[in-house]
Amino acid sequence: MFLAAKWVIEALDRYHNRPPRATIMGKRIIFPNYHYLAALLHIYTGTFNLRQIADLSSLPYEELSFHREQLDFMTLVDYLKTKFSEWFRESLLMRDFSLPEYVDIAWEYTKLDEMVRSQIKIPLLERLKHLMRAGEEKIAAGRTLDTYDQNVFRRLMSFFILAETLSPTLSSRLVKEKALPVAEKSLDGIGAFKEWSADEVKAKDAAMLEELVRDLREGTKAFL
Repeated sequence: MFLAAKWVIEALDRYHNRPPRATIMGKRIIFPNYHYLAALLHIYTGTFNLRQIADLSSLPYEELSFHREQLDFMTLVDYLKTKFSEWFRESLLMRDFSLPEYVDIAWEYTKLDEMVRSQIKIPLLERLKHLMRAGEEKIAAGRTLDTYDQNVFRRLMSFFILAETLSPTLSSRLVKEKALPVAEKSLDGIGAFKEWSADEVKAKDAAMLEELVRDLREGTKAFL
């Protein structure tokens, strides 16, 4: 299952099973599961339009359009985007994934809302730059990064190399021209990520999108 889809499903599960007096941002929760799922799915507005989000949430398009004009609903949308971005960043920093898993993560990242991508990317690039500079200093001194920093550096490089290969941005220069040479001297196994080609993923983009939709439908249908 795709990483962000897993978060959506688990977040809806938690919401469905919330305590009776649960609050969000200090307010009592008043939204039905349908509306909460629609708010969650706004992390994907880089890919899904409003009609698709309404369909995935089992809501009439007109009803979702109405709620998007309501302050409470859009405040919830922004809150959930921020919470998701925090979770996604933490997952990338703290967990190891295989190359195929990183490919799926990078692909799904390109499907996210632009604001969400920025909330994920900017703090992680700052962390990457710090580790790159620390790595340069260690190499110059004939030493290596400590184990924790090596692990984080590897995780960030694994993600960003694939994301920038799949959908290049201005950050490619930092990742591939500046950080990658340091990573190649500091980390084992980074060559496989450097040599990865996006052609296969681009060729099956539509199939992967269908799989994402299927994951979301199957994972959330029990709560609707």
